[in-house]
Amino acid sequence: MSISSGWYFLLTAVVLIGTQATMAQVILVRELLVVFYGNELCLGVILGTWLFGVALGAGLGAKVLSGCQNKQTIFLYLLLALCLMLPGQVVAIRLLRFIIHVPYGQHISILSLLLSSPLIIMPFSFVVGFIFPFSAHVFKGFTKGAATDIGAVYILESLGSLLGGVVFTFALAPRASSFYAMALLDSVVLTNLLLLSIFIEGVGARLRLRRMPLLLAGISLSVALWLIVSGDIRDVEDFFIRKRWESLNPGIELVASADTRYQNIALGKEAGQYSVYASGQHAFSFPNPYEYGPIAHLVMLEHPAPKRVLLIGGGVGGLLSEMLKYPLEELHYVELDPKLLGITRPYLPEEEERALEDARVKVFYLDGRHFVKESRGRYRYDIIFIHMPDPSTASLNRFYTLEFFKEAKALLEPQGVLVTSVSSAVAYIGEMVGNYTGSIYQTLKEVFPYVAVTPGQTNYYLASSAPDTVTTDIPTLTSRYKERGVQSDYFSEFHLFTYLQPEQVRFIERRLQNRKDTPLNTDSRPVTYFFNLLLWEQFAGGQLMPVLHAMSRVKLWYFFVALGAFLLVRLLMVRLLPPSIKRQRRFNCLLAIATTGFAGIVLEIILIFSFQNVYGYIYERIGLIVALFMMGLALGGYLSNTVILKGQRDCSRALMWIVMGVVSYSLVLIPILRWFPATMSGSEALFMFLVVIPGLLTGMEFPIASKLYMEEVAGPLPTKAAEMGFTAGILDSVDHAGAFVGAILVGVVLLPVLGVEGACWVAGALNGVSFILLLAQTMQYVPARR
Repeated sequence: MSISSGWYFLLTAVVLIGTQATMAQVILVRELLVVFYGNELCLGVILGTWLFGVALGAGLGAKVLSGCQNKQTIFLYLLLALCLMLPGQVVAIRLLRFIIHVPYGQHISILSLLLSSPLIIMPFSFVVGFIFPFSAHVFKGFTKGAATDIGAVYILESLGSLLGGVVFTFALAPRASSFYAMALLDSVVLTNLLLLSIFIEGVGARLRLRRMPLLLAGISLSVALWLIVSGDIRDVEDFFIRKRWESLNPGIELVASADTRYQNIALGKEAGQYSVYASGQHAFSFPNPYEYGPIAHLVMLEHPAPKRVLLIGGGVGGLLSEMLKYPLEELHYVELDPKLLGITRPYLPEEEERALEDARVKVFYLDGRHFVKESRGRYRYDIIFIHMPDPSTASLNRFYTLEFFKEAKALLEPQGVLVTSVSSAVAYIGEMVGNYTGSIYQTLKEVFPYVAVTPGQTNYYLASSAPDTVTTDIPTLTSRYKERGVQSDYFSEFHLFTYLQPEQVRFIERRLQNRKDTPLNTDSRPVTYFFNLLLWEQFAGGQLMPVLHAMSRVKLWYFFVALGAFLLVRLLMVRLLPPSIKRQRRFNCLLAIATTGFAGIVLEIILIFSFQNVYGYIYERIGLIVALFMMGLALGGYLSNTVILKGQRDCSRALMWIVMGVVSYSLVLIPILRWFPATMSGSEALFMFLVVIPGLLTGMEFPIASKLYMEEVAGPLPTKAAEMGFTAGILDSVDHAGAFVGAILVGVVLLPVLGVEGACWVAGALNGVSFILLLAQTMQYVPARR
């Protein structure tokens, strides 16, 4: 068949489907992180719902394809739908709290998140899946064989996904809003769609059938270009930003909002007081000297004679100015995002502005965890104050782990003091609050022999390696305060009687000391984050509390027993009730695709989580990480198409050894990630290489499995094109169904309960089952050379 103009526009259309898919994922993640207060739990739910939509769409698309007419025209309508749906879903996310009636200040429950996800995520991903078999069908005839057609479409979409991640990360994210990025992308896609509608050839694509998609694409393109050129796209963006703000903080005036490389920052004003919100979550307020003043003095009095202080986070609410009243030599203030101070500085009180200009203060714009890691051997401190919000996200949890406390201890002088805090309860500490606060206390006790705790709605943990340094003894602290000769309008020695009532101090210390069985909070097993998740769910309604409690008791061996039982039953069935060779190969082929899809997404999320532990942020890099995974898919698909399929290799054995590669990588990743944070903190490039490998293995498997599966379904379907479209849809559906299960499990159970190593073991064991079944098949039947 001669190559027509439509061929080039078809290639571009398939690539752009991948570009749209990746950019949509990244935009939806960034938007939902704001609505869900930065909690990365939504990452697993987002990816899970997305993948379920793709699986459902691909499966249904495979069935619809075989019976419908005018397939090329339907393909054009689906391309148009992708352009129109994403802006609507972004609007739905920004209005989500209105839609599901979440009261002000309340977290969205996990159940509400799960129930609302089909509305805000699935429409777009369903069409992405539904269009895949149609893409494979329209693609027929332009390459040599039907099996490689599916691989070619898979590769092109993966390349488009890579393109989307790179363009968004390096070109759009630093300088474009969500609506501007969507309008720009739609303009490119709609232009190509118009040209494709004009030049596409083949049955079912007669001009009269193409008039409506042509007209709709033309109108949509005109609207997108007009919004960009006129600048009205900014008004659209601002309107929906304010609507989102009203759903999060009703009655508070929005002063400024900005998406940075790290987070979304918003500044609100109410009754003369400003409040800063990071990814929707309240960070600090100013001026607020009556709250932060006493805290500053309590921290400074915990050391007999502090000279050098490190403050991580939240310094401009009133802490800096009060701390500087002490005779310090240096105060290092670490803030992740330079735009945070850029937005707040014009509104700061005069005393806070003077504090920032004080010669003793040095501001570092770095991730606090990264600063501590890189400062070993360079700086030593008398006090390190970790003034961060509660560990309600995996990102914040990094500042409350065993590894971080050890890193911070290495920067302290022999009499140095570390101070951190979490929310608590005043008069009663139940099981959930006890686990939450107890995990911090027991983790600190593992590093520091001396730990004191203040009572109240916020517990301040005061830790040191030296005796007689940290204390809650009021006479000792009063004596230290008088010796310093510090004068403050917001603190006196009488405040100590309010904060450190002896009976309450004894009560909180006794309750925490009795929780010796509470697990330690570590980088690889963030239990404090999970305990906070339980509290979040309770405050939000608690519909899933029984389920979450059951999940918290899950052990790794449960998965091994379940997988072993499944494997044994399957082998017995094959032995006692032997299926036909075709049925056995189809089953094993689909199982391999599903388990690799599961492992691919689990390993990707593990690497995202581990990247955040090392470098401190994913808000900007999420697009690049997804892009590199997609690059692996494209490269793997290309290798399969050119080396294995065209080289007429034994596809059954090739599939088996690729699955073995997934098993091996899942297990090898355990020591790599255990060693990586301590020794390779500066090697981001090497970390990114780790992301490519699971994509490479997944990409290698899909074309091979497509060829094997299509050979087994040959005959029942009328044409090669129908076989190809059906196979593409079924395998894409199964692949994404496995990934859906993986995405949900890794976010809610595998990472917070079993940790990184447990999650890797589950991914490896699941694919080990697939490998054994493929090996048994290979030993039972001697495959022909393909």
